[in-house]
Amino acid sequence: MTEDSLKNSKFKVYKTIVRLNLAINTILNPKLKHVLFSSLLLVSLVIVSCEKPPELPNTPSITFESVRFATGQNGFDSLIVAIGFQDGNGDLGLMGSENDPPYQPLNFPKNGQDEFILFGDPEAPSEFHVCDFVTNFDVTGDEVPDTVFIEINQNSFNIEIDFFLKRDGVYSEFDWRREFGQFSCITFDGRYPPLNSEEFDRPLAGSLSYSMISSGFLPLFGNDTLQLRIQIKDRALNTSNTVESPDFVVGQ
Repeated sequence: MTEDSLKNSKFKVYKTIVRLNLAINTILNPKLKHVLFSSLLLVSLVIVSCEKPPELPNTPSITFESVRFATGQNGFDSLIVAIGFQDGNGDLGLMGSENDPPYQPLNFPKNGQDEFILFGDPEAPSEFHVCDFVTNFDVTGDEVPDTVFIEINQNSFNIEIDFFLKRDGVYSEFDWRREFGQFSCITFDGRYPPLNSEEFDRPLAGSLSYSMISSGFLPLFGNDTLQLRIQIKDRALNTSNTVESPDFVVGQ
């Protein structure tokens, strides 16, 4: 359901703009968010409220709207993607402070003896990468004085952006977490804030504009052909469909 169709219906439509600076999830390397990467979320929100709201599924649904590249000051440029969304019960959005399960940033897998997996254990990756291990970390109140195997919890994000490079007609994912060496773990996945009242009991439809800011877009990609693939989640961890951008080139 588009915003225009809502305007032309009998439903009451209310609009608001939510602006939120989203820090890139740099749990393991926080300095990087001040150097190359950050994001900004602009939400154009249509709240449908009436005696008989439209029947929409409770799993969010999204559509691709646009992507554009904008040059900025001091070498920091923006890649801005916009998606349309709708959700039947409106349970969309997470506060940045919501880090209790199931939204915790990290998972700590255990072995068959119910022990934390350490670097060098057979269950752990054989090579060190900061996305896979933490050292001297406080796990559930107990500091583990060793290098502990972790998994980044994708449920701590409610918007996921994947980058794909197209070369010779073939798409391959550009993995931000792995492309910059073993001591770098960065991502443009993030969170959008709660978009509904605390009751989460009314349908929502609107548009999210997600701006990714970096000094690395042009040096990294130049005239390469890119595609973005986007998903969102609701608070119940229902995952939307995946939408794809058309091919585009940041340098053009």
